[in-house]
Amino acid sequence: MITPELIYQSTGIRFDFAPFDNVGLSDCTLSNNVLTFLDNAKYAAAVNRNPHLKGVFVAEADKHLLRPDITALVAEDPKWCFFSLVSHLGRNKPRQPSVIAPSAQIHPSAVIAPEGVVIGENVSIEPNVTIMPDVSIGNGCKIRAGAVIGVDGFEHKRTSKGLLSVVHDGSVLINENVEIGPNNFIAKGFSYRPTVIGKDTKLDALVHYAHGVQCAEGCLIAANAMIAGNVSIGSRVWIGPSASISNRLTIGDNAFITIGAVVIRNVKPKEQVTGNFAIPHDKFLTLYKNGLKNA
Repeated sequence: MITPELIYQSTGIRFDFAPFDNVGLSDCTLSNNVLTFLDNAKYAAAVNRNPHLKGVFVAEADKHLLRPDITALVAEDPKWCFFSLVSHLGRNKPRQPSVIAPSAQIHPSAVIAPEGVVIGENVSIEPNVTIMPDVSIGNGCKIRAGAVIGVDGFEHKRTSKGLLSVVHDGSVLINENVEIGPNNFIAKGFSYRPTVIGKDTKLDALVHYAHGVQCAEGCLIAANAMIAGNVSIGSRVWIGPSASISNRLTIGDNAFITIGAVVIRNVKPKEQVTGNFAIPHDKFLTLYKNGLKNA
């Protein structure tokens, strides 16, 4: 529950409003009474399209852009207010003692947070793994040596009050029979978009899996892949070695992203993309062959 007192505690600013159920961004769908922010007028249409958004930190000059049913919390720096609130929620998140199934096999050198972790049956955790709070690991998963799961992602906001490093208030959900490769980095999400790894998905070594990335079942993510924040990945997707996927993209079911591809647009189901910047694979080969002929 987001109350006036909670916002005062996090920002030092007093607002008068009826409580909100949660915080979120313009594409959030977690509840029907969500508080967000607007710091650029060009995003007003996206805020107004989302019926779940009922409150907005907003500058005085932009409050007239909001739907009549949205409560405007007028602030000098809406972004700073919103992410200061998120950080406060993250710092003060209530947690239960960690629960580890008796059949889990955990190497003595692994570090498991004493609160906020759930580890299922027949999980294998290898040497030097670090599991931070707010991580749930399903039955039959394997966490390879050196993996780090549940740290805050790369979320630093430039505000009128300086650089704000945002404490994450969300979680990581790892479903059944997932393998997390050696030296992987899995960031925790925010309350409005957790980080999710789908059932039977396998990650190779040195994968960077950023906050809010969500994949469905049976994905194969090869070594050194970088998946930026809030990417949505379908089922049975192949992501090749050293591929880079920009933030907030959607990768369709059965898509194939080849080695070293730099993906900056959505990828359709069953589509294969190649190159920097990535384009459909057949088109890439045609351009490549034409380039050889003209060399």
